[in-house]
Formats: sequence, C-alpha cells, structure tokens
Amino acid sequence: MIIAFFLFLFMITTPISIYLLVKQKENRLLVWGALILFTVGLSGLQVGLEKLVLPYEKTVEADGAWTAALQVMTSFLNIVIHTFPYYLILIFFINFAGYSKAILTGLLLVPALLSFIFSDMYPVSRINYSYILSWGLPYMLASVILFAKCVLKAERGTKRLQYFGIGMMILIPEVFLLLLQLEGIYFQSPIEILMFIPIICLVSLLLGLLFYVYNVFAQFQSAVVLTKMQLGTSLMQHAFKNAISKNKLHALNMQRSLDSGQYEVVGEQLESLLRSNEHLMNMVSKLSYLTRSRISAEPELTDVSILLDEVIDQFQDTSVSFEKRYAATTLHVDRTLMAECFSNIISNAVEAMSGRGQVAVTVERARRHVNIYFTDTGRGMNKEQLNNMFEPFYSTKQKLGHNFGLGMFHVKKIMNAHRGKVKVTSQSGKGTTVTLVLP
Repeated sequence: MIIAFFLFLFMITTPISIYLLVKQKENRLLVWGALILFTVGLSGLQVGLEKLVLPYEKTVEADGAWTAALQVMTSFLNIVIHTFPYYLILIFFINFAGYSKAILTGLLLVPALLSFIFSDMYPVSRINYSYILSWGLPYMLASVILFAKCVLKAERGTKRLQYFGIGMMILIPEVFLLLLQLEGIYFQSPIEILMFIPIICLVSLLLGLLFYVYNVFAQFQSAVVLTKMQLGTSLMQHAFKNAISKNKLHALNMQRSLDSGQYEVVGEQLESLLRSNEHLMNMVSKLSYLTRSRISAEPELTDVSILLDEVIDQFQDTSVSFEKRYAATTLHVDRTLMAECFSNIISNAVEAMSGRGQVAVTVERARRHVNIYFTDTGRGMNKEQLNNMFEPFYSTKQKLGHNFGLGMFHVKKIMNAHRGKVKVTSQSGKGTTVTLVLP
C-alpha cells in the first residue's frame, strides 16, 4: 500500500512540477515551488526502485553492472530527497521575502552538494545524517524566521492567512523529514508510525499546492505586473508631456504672431504644430501596436538573406560596419514582422555601440531549424539587464521620449508567433549576441 502510494505520488507530482517549470519559468516563486514538488516526486521514484526494482533484479540474478547502476541511482535519489528540501525551501522563502541574490543562491547550495561526498552510494548505501543535520537544521530555522517575517509584514488579515497556509504546507513536511533523520540518532520511535507521517504530509503538500498556487502566486505575479505598469506609465507620461508641451509652445507662438500682425510666419508655425501632432499620434499608434498581448503572423516564402540586406540598408548612414555570413535560406515567415524583428535587434546593437563598431550577421541552417545570429561589439549587458531585457518597458537606453523599452518584448512576441525562440548572451564590455531560432 505504501509503495503504491509513493509510485502514485511520483506519477502525479512529477508532470505537474515539470509543467510549472516550463510554463511559469518567469515567476521565481513558482519555479522554486515546482522544484520542491519535483523533489517530492523523486521520493516516489526512489521508493519504487528500492522496494520493487532492486529486489526483482536480485531474484532474477540480473546483470551485475546493471544492478550496481540501479543501486547507485537509488542511493543518489535517497541523498537528494534527504538534503535538497532544506535548500529548496530556504531559497523559496528567501525569494518570498524579497532577498533573492544569485550569489546567495549559489553559496547556500554548497552544503547540499557536499552531502554526496560525506555519504556513500556504493557498494553500501549510507547517508551521513549527522552532517545533513549540521546544516539542514540552521536552514530550516532560517526558513521559519523568513516565513514569520512575511506573515507579520502582511497588512491584511486575509493575506496573513494565505501566507500562513502556504508556509505550513511547506514547513510541516520539512519538520517530519527532520524527525525521520533524527530517529535512531537522538530518540527511538516505532518506524511504522514514522513511515506514515511523511505520507500524510506529502498528501498535504500536494493538496496545498493545488489550492494555494493560484491565490498566493497569482497575487505575487499581479504585483510584478503592477510594477511594470507603473514604470510604463511613467515613461509614457514623460514622452506625452514633452509632445504636448511642444504643441502648446507652437500654439502660443502662433497666437503671438497673430497678435503682432506677423502673418508671414504663422504658416511655418502651423506646419510645426501639425508635425508635432503627427509625431504624438504616431507614438500612440506605436504603443497600441507594440503592447498587444498577441500578434498573428501571415507567413509567406521569404529569402532571409534578401530581407536581412533590406533591413541593414536602413543603417548605412551610421558608422557601423556589417559582416554578413549568409547560408542560402528560404523560410515561411511573415515578411513585415520579421523585418521589424531584425530592425529592433540591429537598432539595439547600433545604439549599444554609440554608432561605431561592427555587427556580424550570420545565417546557419541546421537539420530542423535555422539559426540567425546578430553579434555586436558594443558595451554588453550584465546579468540583471539580461534577466529583464524581454520585460515590457524595461530599457538600458536613455529615456529620450521615443524609447519605451518595448523593442525586445516585441521581438519575443514575433518569435512566439512564428513558433521560434530568441536567445541572448552578453558580457559587460564584450558585446552581445542575439540568436533567433526559426523552425
């Protein structure tokens, strides 16, 4: 019965966690929650290997190398499910409390990895519980402190209740994992009872995720969206205020000219007013177009080399040189959208080089897809800029009134419409490479 439950747990939690990791990878809380759930699923796989597969292999006297490999895998999984929950839960609450740092995430992983060195996997499986507890217990205490801080900082009673619920669903299984590791070292208790306690807790964890994931994590995502909206509104307000101020200035100049009888200059001032108004309307239209959630492509057979040359010709007035390495390629793509995509990427590269440098444009054919590389010699980006570059209204450029930080956001939408991918690699001071992968 217990074995069947663990196998069922593996079959249910593993697909759910993988789905969350793939579909919700932009939400850090969901990513770490999914990794916790994935570890829970691995416990089911470990029990299946230890209680069913290995005994069967021994009864049929299977190949010794295969049996040894299964033994090592079972021991490896056993170490993972006894160590990584402490790490994953702590990182979850660090993100929940808003203290996420890449270097901190890496440093806290070190004790968990060292558990593989201090434990044995073959020929005899032995977990060094004393070492695991030496760092696992402080990790758990830190998680409890961060959890308590989040609950106390919550302004409304409803939010406190939600935070408390999600904290309990994660921390209670961790407490019983600790009890299982303490059993036999610091106290004795019937092993049959201790085997059922984590089962109840794992069921609680699964149900808790199903009930709370929408409520709590959706609110976290809403807060992120609200922050982006506030930033975008600030940028648009700045741009529109400048344009409206220009229109007002033109109107005042016209009024002064009419009052003083200088009718000969009124025509020029009127033309300036109309041009400024047209610029304002173009900004509104561009924003409406770029911020659409989805765009639809109308594919046609297109020579990628010709399209790239047409886009590059638009940048001939700059001091940027272009190195072209094209493999003859035709694709079914929306010609207009792909031209916008190429133009946005090259424009970013030109601005990153302050109008001086080189952009290498490479087209490579693979077996099932085509790679298009744009490599510049500009100032590059740091990790924070790389992580945020596809976010709407995020920009590393100066806010000049016409830049809203929607270029790469639009590029990603275009690639999604073509079922393609966009990847960016960069290093501060060493340039940037944008890779488009098209089927």
